[in-house]
Amino acid sequence: MANFVFYLTLFFCVLLPQQSHSQNTADSLQTLLKKADEPRKGELNLEIARHFLPTHQDSCIYYSRIAQAIGKKINNQTVVIRSYALIAEAYQKQNKMKEAIASYLKGIELAEKHNEKSLAGTLYNGIGTCYFYLNDPKKAESYLKQAAQAKKEANDYQYYSFIAANLAALQIMNQSFDEAIKTLKEAEKTLLKNKQDNYLATVYNSLGAAYQGTKSDSCVYYYEKGLTLSEKNKDYLNMMTTHQNLGDYYLEKKNYSKAIEYMKKAIAVNELRPEDPYKPALFERMSVLYESMGDFKNAHQYKKLETETRQRLLAATNKKEIEELEIKYQTEKKEKEIQRHKHEIEKAKNQQIWLLFGAVSLFVIAGFITYLIFQRRKITRKFEQEKLRLFENIVHDIKTPLTLIDGPIQMMKQHPETPHQEQLVLMERNSKKLMGLVNELLDASKLRKGNFQLHYTTGNLDSFIENNIDSFAGEAKSKDIRIVHTKNNAEKHYSFPSNALEKILSNLIGNAVKYCPPTSEIQVTPILEAGKLIIRVNDNGPGIPKQEQKKVFQRFFRGKETSDVNGTGIGLSLVKELVDLAQGTIELQSSPAGTTFVVSLPIQEFTAAVDTMIQNDGIPLLLLVEDDADTAVFSMSVLKENFQVLHAKNGQEAMGMIRENLPDIVLSDIMMPEKDGIELLQEIRADELTSHLPVVLFSAKASLESRLKGLQHGADAYISKPFSPEELKLTVQNLFATVQRNKEAYKDSIQSEKTFEERTKSQNAYVNKVIASIISNIDNQDYSVTELSNDMSVSRSQLHRKLTALTGFSTTNFISMIRLEKAKDLLSGNQGNITEIAYKCGFSSQSYFTKSFTEYFGKSPSHFLKK
Repeated sequence: MANFVFYLTLFFCVLLPQQSHSQNTADSLQTLLKKADEPRKGELNLEIARHFLPTHQDSCIYYSRIAQAIGKKINNQTVVIRSYALIAEAYQKQNKMKEAIASYLKGIELAEKHNEKSLAGTLYNGIGTCYFYLNDPKKAESYLKQAAQAKKEANDYQYYSFIAANLAALQIMNQSFDEAIKTLKEAEKTLLKNKQDNYLATVYNSLGAAYQGTKSDSCVYYYEKGLTLSEKNKDYLNMMTTHQNLGDYYLEKKNYSKAIEYMKKAIAVNELRPEDPYKPALFERMSVLYESMGDFKNAHQYKKLETETRQRLLAATNKKEIEELEIKYQTEKKEKEIQRHKHEIEKAKNQQIWLLFGAVSLFVIAGFITYLIFQRRKITRKFEQEKLRLFENIVHDIKTPLTLIDGPIQMMKQHPETPHQEQLVLMERNSKKLMGLVNELLDASKLRKGNFQLHYTTGNLDSFIENNIDSFAGEAKSKDIRIVHTKNNAEKHYSFPSNALEKILSNLIGNAVKYCPPTSEIQVTPILEAGKLIIRVNDNGPGIPKQEQKKVFQRFFRGKETSDVNGTGIGLSLVKELVDLAQGTIELQSSPAGTTFVVSLPIQEFTAAVDTMIQNDGIPLLLLVEDDADTAVFSMSVLKENFQVLHAKNGQEAMGMIRENLPDIVLSDIMMPEKDGIELLQEIRADELTSHLPVVLFSAKASLESRLKGLQHGADAYISKPFSPEELKLTVQNLFATVQRNKEAYKDSIQSEKTFEERTKSQNAYVNKVIASIISNIDNQDYSVTELSNDMSVSRSQLHRKLTALTGFSTTNFISMIRLEKAKDLLSGNQGNITEIAYKCGFSSQSYFTKSFTEYFGKSPSHFLKK
């Protein structure tokens, strides 16, 4: 038992992590402290405190409190918690257990508040050690259990194994061998499960000691297992203690030759370690061993070695204490010198204050003059802001009637029999023009105020530019103007500011269409070059006069040659401001033969490799259906942080994967070979097994008709390509959050005071069908998941994922919930005694029913029966 008492003290001492400078002297740490910034000062004061802990506990407490004050100032809770731990340990060494426990408890309160599990485990371990020294094993055991649990939750398996060994040692001392074995078996199970073989040697060594008290033959097995692991990991401490424990075991069995063999091995391993208190303890054990054999000569020899070693250790300790006193003296001396130097500096500063006073007076006068100028500018700027606010209010007021005009037009267009269809098209086209002009005015206002935000999208540039050109096809055709788009034919995807690029293209192409005469040609040529997108928009119109070319980017400027054409003079100024915001450039080249605008914008190529997705039951499963490899790779990179992503290349392949895996969400492109997104959506909604799945469609077709078509077929959301990564992520996350809320709503309904039928009824017909099947077999105690899945004509895994998605219950728990909820109604209605109702609801015994019922409701069946 003595070995385990020694363990308890040792393991607590190593629980606080050692810092990189822990071997430095206090003097060198003080030198580092002078040069350190505020966060580093907290760490260095903790290191100095730990340096003084073994010999000068008051100094340890002093520096710990300095570190604590710094930690609170910079809001570094880890430093504060560790300072409480060091202060407590110092009090513990001074045998001030009450103060030590108080400091540990303050640290625990802070550690639990900030979810610092590992530090909380350290602090609980410290309290357990205090109560051990106070001879209160019951409290010591309680706190050690909390320490082990905290270290386990923090995945701090090294110290978890140490604390489990401490706890088992305490239980062995209390003769609770079975409890000790249980503790250590749990530790073994945890370490094996998490593949932490490095720390099993400690557990097996302790298991050997536990079995030595009850089943001595088994202890050798665990000692040897611990020995094998410690030799493998070169864990000299466990190798040494295991050899000693085996020596003690064979000494107890009076197998002296074996005992001597293992004790000598323990000493040999100890020689590989720095000289410490283990060595004299081992010599003492050898002396006792030889004395038990009657070999007093060897017993005396080892007793002599023990005495010599203890004297050496004592001399080393004394020498260290003298060195520490010298260091402390030198430190205090330097502190006094620093204070004297500070006083001299303060004196010099006071002399300088009067010199500065005159200079400050001059600055005040200059500052007052500057203030007057600033106030004048501020008033002017406020006036400009008021004008801008009035302008914005007017523009916003225009948007409301425009919306009320466009809405009825769209409704009338849906009825082909409505007369004046041509007039409706004309009205629609002009209302959209007016809406575009209003939006342009608002964008100009946002740019002036600095509120315009660039939205970056990743996608194919040719497709994006083509979509923008298509919006001018009708107007260009009406004027017999030809728009030529020279494509790059680049299959790669790029990240670019889509909202800025769309407005830039719309204004440049729109101006060209507006001012070019009939039969003109407009060329749009994008060029990809060294991380830049260069777009040339060239027309063969009348050109811009040379004297006006420098003014075209000014807001509200309109040339003399364009006065007969409707316009606001905002378009090109908006283009210039957007280009500047995106850190690009724009150039104008114009002559009577035509005009060319050259815009250069920085872009970034998107490259990624397809990740191999690993199944993880804790992460929601999303099926991505996309035939384009680059889009699939990009989409997966956006979503993989929050979802486990499966990938199918078309609707046909996707349907098989859906039936096999039943994902939480389906994200599908529309245009695909074999089976497109709309057909896939229709098949999902038609299948009873998959009808509940949330489906998001995304497509290059951004028109209202395309979105309406997807939504009419049951899509939960529709995203246009090219899409913003943030839009995609938020759309899918919000949809999944809605699914989760529906699950919680169902669980809340079950906990209500309604009747059994009302509170278990779901809005989903499939769930109600499952409930009906369970109710019809409720008195059959053999009716389980297998029978239910057969009744529903699905596999066990499919039924599990379907029920989990709709209710939040696994199949087993759902069956149990229905049985128990039905039992509650029968009990409340006094429709039999407890045993009768247990059998009615499919439970094999009254005791098992009572246990399950109490665990589920928190109250026994008799409580409801009486009520």
